[in-house]
Amino acid sequence: MARDVIIHQIHDWSILDKRDEVWSKIDLSSPDKNFGIHTYQGKLWSSGYVGVGRLYDKHGHFLQSGGKEHIAVVSSQYGMEPWGMLEVVMTDDEYDDYMAEMEMEGKSLFTVFYDQPLIRLSQDVRHDGEILYALSFVSSCYGLCKKGLKKTMYHQEENYASKVRGKIDVKKNIRENTCKGRSDRFYCRFIDFTEDNIENRILKATLIRCKEIIGRRFESSSEISKRLAYCMNSFRRVKTVRIKTSDFNGADASGLYMYYKPLLQQARCIYSQKYYAYKNESGESITKSVFTIPYMINMESLFEFYARIVLKRAIGEKYYLESYSKKIFIQKGVEDSSSAEHGIHMMSYCIPDIIICDSATKMPVAVFDAKYKPNARSVRADTHQLLSYVLLTGVENCGFTFPGNETETKVMQATNDSFLPLSVEPIKYFELVLGNDIANVSNELSRILP
Repeated sequence: MARDVIIHQIHDWSILDKRDEVWSKIDLSSPDKNFGIHTYQGKLWSSGYVGVGRLYDKHGHFLQSGGKEHIAVVSSQYGMEPWGMLEVVMTDDEYDDYMAEMEMEGKSLFTVFYDQPLIRLSQDVRHDGEILYALSFVSSCYGLCKKGLKKTMYHQEENYASKVRGKIDVKKNIRENTCKGRSDRFYCRFIDFTEDNIENRILKATLIRCKEIIGRRFESSSEISKRLAYCMNSFRRVKTVRIKTSDFNGADASGLYMYYKPLLQQARCIYSQKYYAYKNESGESITKSVFTIPYMINMESLFEFYARIVLKRAIGEKYYLESYSKKIFIQKGVEDSSSAEHGIHMMSYCIPDIIICDSATKMPVAVFDAKYKPNARSVRADTHQLLSYVLLTGVENCGFTFPGNETETKVMQATNDSFLPLSVEPIKYFELVLGNDIANVSNELSRILP
């Protein structure tokens, strides 16, 4: 880990300056490296990822200049706060469905690079990575608890009253009991299989630290809090102790318990965090991590889930959202892929991001497609995608949902109304821009929904 770093602060989905020599040295061949920076139409672009991480050169090594590592700090150009969005998404009742869908597609909502050294950042660099580490660790620990905790065989000794366990240690029994006239006691040696080992003590101590972080941001009724409670209950037979850095050297994750290795790696990184305190211009005391674990958040997927949840919470009882990943089949009367026509060029179904239905009639009234991109330019593929959703659902209201600084329904220049009437009557087109002020979403939806 280099003590000194060179910080490059950039925005997602923005053009990078090719005159900066560092961009000519980075690896563009792997989208999972360098935050998906790529070349498009002769220009160098960042992609839909935000986070903090090292830049890689074309040989796959960390990019350095004069012993200083080059660090990219990527933030949202639309002013979206990924931490608040993550909180909204992870407390939704469909969160498991979102993650299952992404896993099937080979994608991830966020990635924390626990296998990389920590990155030292100055206090003027904004990041709130600790909540991401806590969420990531709890999610991983939940999967571990489902498999079962590691049990270790220990040779133990104990002086029992009126019972024998294992074998009596004759020598110690004479010294401890017989010589003292305590014939009712037996000094025993026995083998015990216990969950109270150093590996589980490390994980429990890390869970407790994550519990403090999550408790400040999530309600006890949220899904992540329930998972945390499940993990804590699984570790109930493990002692709560203070963990030292040297304890990690004695931890073993081999054989049947190889699945402990990534969890112990995460725990070591979380325990390696160091904090400093300072006062800002208003005199407020702020405690901040000196180091951060490299991470990357997929803002395109995060915004899609976020837009869906925000609209679901804002539409009220008159409407409801169709279930996530609902397949709308092209053939009439077909409800399952096995019944659809095969061997044709046209896809058998489409999956709109957001379908709003009337609670009384159960019929779709509006369809939206969430796009984490600028809404200032036209895109042919996006247009065809939305119109296919309209054709299949038969709705009269459609539109895109874009990120923005403030929540608003975009007014089209082609008309004095707040919608654009399409030539295929009576479809009306809207653009709903979602900002961080989600309390205003209900008012904007009232301008769209009938």
